Amino acid sequence: MRFTKMHGVGNDFIIMNAGEVEGANLPDLALKVCDRHFGIGADGILVPGPSRLADLKMVYLNSDGSSSQMCGNGLRCLARYARDSGIVENDDLTVETDAGIKKVVLLADGSSRVEMGAPGFTPEVKVGGFNFLRVSMGNPHAVAFLGSAPEVEALDLKMVGPPVENNPLFPEKTNVEFAYSRGKHKVRMRIWERGAGETLASGSGSCAVAVAAIRSGLAESPVHVILDGGSVKVEWAGDEESVYMTGPAEYVCEGELLL
Repeated sequence: MRFTKMHGVGNDFIIMNAGEVEGANLPDLALKVCDRHFGIGADGILVPGPSRLADLKMVYLNSDGSSSQMCGNGLRCLARYARDSGIVENDDLTVETDAGIKKVVLLADGSSRVEMGAPGFTPEVKVGGFNFLRVSMGNPHAVAFLGSAPEVEALDLKMVGPPVENNPLFPEKTNVEFAYSRGKHKVRMRIWERGAGETLASGSGSCAVAVAAIRSGLAESPVHVILDGGSVKVEWAGDEESVYMTGPAEYVCEGELLL
């Protein structure tokens, strides 16, 4: 079973063509290949497929085998892989996801700009002593802004993340972000991802944090979101406008999985 490993600012993925995984149990496959000791190691798996609505369809599963509606870093990686491998020909393409059709523009330096769609907001909630703004980027996010950068860095996400992710207030579970605004155009963020745990980055999470910061008056567009694995740029004009994210998609390795 051939695979390609890629990452977007440290958020890493195993990509396998649809023909390679035909007939496979994808949740079980995700658990095996994403294991960092007994498998290849990744935050999730991506499978490009045909679409009647767009140039390409993205199937994404988290490392625990659960499916997710959207993955911004994965979307950038899948788009670059699809263009480079000849699945699509254009640098401007559309990708069908469970969160709708997303537009991707591949740039000459290997990065890409993704139209993520308009965010959705629901009332703030308090969980575990933190106030969370709930943001939808096609998938659920709970964003908490802390009082200082050291507070963000000191958090033990393995302790504080799971109780929020699995809280009954979030019927589909939720991604959990903790952030601090470093100025008008820069926000530091750490994330506990739904279905994957602590990761070095999240594309949709970066968008959720950026729009939450803009909406709360803590930042202005464009926002550079600083993650453990690097940074992405997020642009949002407000109200019901689409969010745009620009960031890298890098190759790690290719190989054959022996199952």
